[in-house]
Amino acid sequence: VDEIERLVNDHGVGFFILADEEPTINKKKFIEFCQGLIDRGLNEKIKWGINTRVTDIYRDRDLLKFYRKAGLVHVSLGTEAAAQLKLDQFNKETTVSQNKEAIRLLREADIFVEAQFIVGLDNETPETLEETYRMAWDWQPDLANWAMYTPWPFTPLFQELRDQVEVYDFSKYNFVTPIMKPSAMTRGELLDGVMKNYRRFYMQKA
Repeated sequence: VDEIERLVNDHGVGFFILADEEPTINKKKFIEFCQGLIDRGLNEKIKWGINTRVTDIYRDRDLLKFYRKAGLVHVSLGTEAAAQLKLDQFNKETTVSQNKEAIRLLREADIFVEAQFIVGLDNETPETLEETYRMAWDWQPDLANWAMYTPWPFTPLFQELRDQVEVYDFSKYNFVTPIMKPSAMTRGELLDGVMKNYRRFYMQKA
């Protein structure tokens, strides 16, 4: 909070993102952080965003308006895509209904919601991509992103999936370029399917 106060007062900063994969994991500390912003009046001067898990939003549903009061205006949620739901590889412990409810709760609290879907697992098919699009449209987040499954080089997971990796130019490990080939699709078909999801989602939103 000291650092944010300096950024506001000395540099005129009006927005920040907490670059942490799950800043809400420690509920008590996150509440203290929000209260600190409110106590210093910083919530009137700066807005901010986070990435977090659906389960934390579900857990904190009675606190969302308090978080909004502290200046939280943007939440990016990691949600399951259809192929993930079939694999249980990500240990997210959430269900489709929880994802939908977390998005509803955030929107109700006047917090902008971004739903992140990971696509391109080994069992991805045109049907699972279509199912993911339907989920995104049903849940109605403000933004939807389809990120390519990208195991980082030199991790155990990368070694495990090495046979499926087709791109070794690490500059393309950007979550937009498919680097792995699903069993039932080419990488080109996967990218086309994702672009189709983006077009339909945002054209309907517009």
